Amino acid sequence: MNSPTIRKALLYARTIRRMKPSMIASRLKGLHKVPLTVSPRTQYLSLTIPILDCDEIYAGRFDVDALARNEFFLINERHKVDLSSWNVPEASHLWNFNLHYFEFCIPLASRYALGGDREDVDQFKRLVLTWIATCKYPVGDAWHPYTISLRLVNWLICIDLFGDSLAEDSIFLETVYESMYHQYRHLLANQEKHLLANHYFENLKTLLICTLLFDEDDIRAIVERDYLKQLDEQILPDGVHYERSMMYHKLILEGLLRVELAYRSTGKSTPEIVATKAKQMLDAMASIERDMGKTPFFNDAADGVAKECESLIDACRNIYGYEPDETMTAFPDSGFYKLYDGEVALVFFAGEPGPSYMLGHAHCDLLSFELSIKGKPVIVNSGTYAYQSNLRGYFRSTAAHNSATVNDEEQMECWAEHRVARGIRDVRASVVESCCIKASFLNCRNRFHSRELSLCDDVLTIKDVFGGKPGRLVSFIHFGPDISMTGDCISSNGTKNISSYSYSNCIGVKYSDCHLITIDTDQMTLTSTINLQGIK
Repeated sequence: MNSPTIRKALLYARTIRRMKPSMIASRLKGLHKVPLTVSPRTQYLSLTIPILDCDEIYAGRFDVDALARNEFFLINERHKVDLSSWNVPEASHLWNFNLHYFEFCIPLASRYALGGDREDVDQFKRLVLTWIATCKYPVGDAWHPYTISLRLVNWLICIDLFGDSLAEDSIFLETVYESMYHQYRHLLANQEKHLLANHYFENLKTLLICTLLFDEDDIRAIVERDYLKQLDEQILPDGVHYERSMMYHKLILEGLLRVELAYRSTGKSTPEIVATKAKQMLDAMASIERDMGKTPFFNDAADGVAKECESLIDACRNIYGYEPDETMTAFPDSGFYKLYDGEVALVFFAGEPGPSYMLGHAHCDLLSFELSIKGKPVIVNSGTYAYQSNLRGYFRSTAAHNSATVNDEEQMECWAEHRVARGIRDVRASVVESCCIKASFLNCRNRFHSRELSLCDDVLTIKDVFGGKPGRLVSFIHFGPDISMTGDCISSNGTKNISSYSYSNCIGVKYSDCHLITIDTDQMTLTSTINLQGIK
């Protein structure tokens, strides 16, 4: 009964059990091919957000000059690409996905808009035309609904940034719009309803923009209905995206801004709920990231993928005239809580790991926290690193987060790249007082775990209580890079050990020399205090 085959079957069964019937039905339908047809009238759309698209920090994620050599620097990894295949077999699936996003052309186009030369235009045209000629319908990652969703918007941003230099080449634009219409129609017929979550939202965002681009009001009415429905479902009442990952939260917020600009370009107005949700997302993002110095690393969040928090704040200010409310400290629907003590900021996660039917980005990070001093990350979760990696299991594990375990039990059954079988139950959280939060849950083995965090007078107190059969209780405290501490800054009723761990602040980047403190005891209650004045 313990054979690998049976264990794998049980994991599949437990995973499928939490899916919506519509997700299973959609998966069974398979690929739907659409014929190549001539696009209808095309309307000009201005999707550019200069504060985002022309930002130097954002441009630094790519190597624009290397494009002439067919070298692509994506998610911190460089590969030379054979444009006769538009595929790098030795690279990860995620890297090849990023290749087909064509995001690397936005800094190329922004450089041209800011005073670049004609070579930038020619480079863009070469890459796009080669892609169209090479990536035959409907083969491979090039025609995946998610890559289409991102690529079409990125192409439109580039077309806008290149401006008149492309407008004068009617043959090129005709070729591009013909390809875009085919991609749009394929996306319309192959929406990721088997996955839902952020993938489906990106599908709908792009479809909505394309219905405006191609002036298809009848289809727009249907897509808009689905878009608004997902907006209501995916953005929780407290303003946080329901996958509880601030990286994906910021990607979705940027998408709302692009949709707003698309509507304005065609003289239309978005439904009022869109602006309302954008404001809620803005306030949540600004409050959760306030004084943290980085994206909080919960549930597959990383830096270097979504736009920076401050840039998105500026974009919302420019487009909507919104000023963010950064003072919010409790997000009960998503489970995020903030504590402050002078120059110390702490974010605590005590919520569901995501929608029950899609936990692909969930980590075992419940009751974990991150802490920054003067905006410098001091205590951090380990990060995400890479979706396709033999370290994927570690970065999703309880031990990779500032939480605690008994007998090495995981909070959830995370498996494969984006799977969860048995999950958590009965998550509860409450603010005891302004400086104290208490939360609890049952793990996938029905073991009770409660944690109380208090932050006062430069002292962080962590109290863990476990139920069930006694065993070895271990609490994990991960310190960020270049953080040192005095020997007596941590006290506890358990045994303290110092080692190192793997830390990843960006996709594809890993540090191995960061300090990890583990505190263990054979008791079912563990109380630890950290004197923050002893940390440098």
